[in-house]
Amino acid sequence: MKKFDYYQANSLKEAYQIMDSFDGRIHYVAGGTDLFIRIHQGTIEPDALISLRGIKGLSGISLNKSLSIGSMTLLRDIERNAQIRQAYPVLSQAVWWLASPQIRNVATVGGNLANSAPSADCAPPLLVLGAELTIEGPNIKRKIPIEEFFTGPGENCLNKKEVLTQIEIPAITSKAGMSFLKIGRVIRDLAISNVAALLVLENRTCRKIRLAAGAVAPIPVRLRSVEEMMIGEKITPKLLDQVKKKAQQEVCPISDVRSSVQYRREVTGVLVRRAIEQAIQNIH
Repeated sequence: MKKFDYYQANSLKEAYQIMDSFDGRIHYVAGGTDLFIRIHQGTIEPDALISLRGIKGLSGISLNKSLSIGSMTLLRDIERNAQIRQAYPVLSQAVWWLASPQIRNVATVGGNLANSAPSADCAPPLLVLGAELTIEGPNIKRKIPIEEFFTGPGENCLNKKEVLTQIEIPAITSKAGMSFLKIGRVIRDLAISNVAALLVLENRTCRKIRLAAGAVAPIPVRLRSVEEMMIGEKITPKLLDQVKKKAQQEVCPISDVRSSVQYRREVTGVLVRRAIEQAIQNIH
């Protein structure tokens, strides 16, 4: 493994200055649970890393009308937060499924997104929750819907100097039901497919529906054609059969060491149906 320099930034300004002064291949690092694996495997060979762990203001959870989560917030803190479990259970469920407690004690929510793996477990719940991301760089601060963040496998809209700093989730009606489901080769493994659902019913008729899936396309995706076919419809076994087939048609997975295209399509349809059924059961 190639040797690299390691810098501990105490502020975003200092992080930008270090990035400016370094001409080589340099990366920001949060928990490092993904980045250090890639370095060890030799898929990336940085000349230097800038740690964001010591920067005040990048971690913490605040719930007023909306939920704000600092990008450096540990996944374990999200998992243990009672307010998130109550108001945004789909996010708590996803974090619980993510890796092991040891990893969740180190990994951050911002790192899970910035790594931009198609299988990122935090992405589908944040997609159905309508999350907005705050991105900061030298002399710039912008907010974007999470759907605009991912651009390809391992790629996102951040430029070299920018940092994902905040995740904000709007208030959700108490009548909404949510669920998250995932399947991997073994428990806590990377997803073969993961699915999040959020819906609002009125007399068994679907008034609002958001569905998202990961590991079945180049980026985590909303299943919009499935959502469209459900709006205004009564939830029946026949409709759910149609939903399963539509979901299988909408995703565009690949074959890899974890699964084949055919299996990913099949299991995603099954997970979408089950996620909807569980979300209905979870409506208070």
